[in-house]
Amino acid sequence: MNLPASPTDADHGWPSVDPDGQPVRFTHRGPRPRPEEFEPTLEGETVLLSPMRESHVEALCRIGLDPAVTRFLPHPISTAEQMAEFVRAALAAREARTAIPFVTVVKAAEGSRPTIAGTTRFLSIEAPHRRVEIGGTWIGLAWQRTRVNTEAKYLMLRHAFEELECLRVEFKTDSLNTRSRAALLRIGAVPEGIFTNHVITAEGRIRHSVYFRITSEEWPGVRRHLEELLAARG
Repeated sequence: MNLPASPTDADHGWPSVDPDGQPVRFTHRGPRPRPEEFEPTLEGETVLLSPMRESHVEALCRIGLDPAVTRFLPHPISTAEQMAEFVRAALAAREARTAIPFVTVVKAAEGSRPTIAGTTRFLSIEAPHRRVEIGGTWIGLAWQRTRVNTEAKYLMLRHAFEELECLRVEFKTDSLNTRSRAALLRIGAVPEGIFTNHVITAEGRIRHSVYFRITSEEWPGVRRHLEELLAARG
């Protein structure tokens, strides 16, 4: 449980706020996620986030080889072998305890079957500091501008803050990806600045990355906002 206390000068010898007005707080030092927490299944009303497997390559190829879907990834995916490598790299990161990759499944409506609509993950995991990033996200064209991505973000944020006791969740996106930037603002993420000359893409473009955050203190308000968005979408 995160401790919301604002210690006085007598607590550990630190002031209650820093020079920028940020509170000085303390919390337990137990790392999360623990080793056994790297393959969760997260289930919502219409979306299921299932642990990624090598067997998902074929289904991901059916929706992810369109250049419009992965255009803003540093290394876009356009062939089945590139998709297989994308999955292998994600699974290797999970084995190294630096990522928790999911496939995004749209649950079956009456008379239909569950459908893999895309992928997302926790990455850049810093378990000793209870900090993760949400990224590596892409959704097939048929499910863009629907509730799928919003619900997936809600499930991941709820898991991060309420199950893993994260202090901070980060996001980053290509500065040219105006749709992603708008979507992050829409869910309540706070922009923190731009990392200039951050990544060299597969085509040699020097990408600038825009960083966003949600903290444990901000999560209750973000949760209410996301629940209102999902309720409005039905």
